[in-house]
Amino acid sequence: MRYWNGHIILEGVEWKDLKDVWGEMLRFFFKETRQFMEEPEMAEVIIRENMIDISHNRKPEGFNRDGRMRIVIPLTNKREFFVYREAYSDEVRVVTEKISKFLGEKGIKHRVEWNDMLLYKIKKRRR
Repeated sequence: MRYWNGHIILEGVEWKDLKDVWGEMLRFFFKETRQFMEEPEMAEVIIRENMIDISHNRKPEGFNRDGRMRIVIPLTNKREFFVYREAYSDEVRVVTEKISKFLGEKGIKHRVEWNDMLLYKIKKRRR
């Protein structure tokens, strides 16, 4: 299977319940995707912005800026996010599975689905 995005759906949690996990997960994501290695202060700014939202029980921004991979949080009322890359890549599967394992070790209930991001479905229809 070719992977374009990994969809992590959190179960039974509010955003504020992730205050002890979200920042660490973003650091883990940046390390795994080799982003901000030369600008660690930029990563910390992004993490801080996310944590302000989490502490107020608001949907965080994630990381949806130009980069190797992104964490996209859709505009829904669900607690969910996508690990996304603009091109098919097995790296999407690897990083998604590592984040899933990380969340499981932290006691965060969730499930993972693949290639179900709306943008993926639109691109697939255009082919």
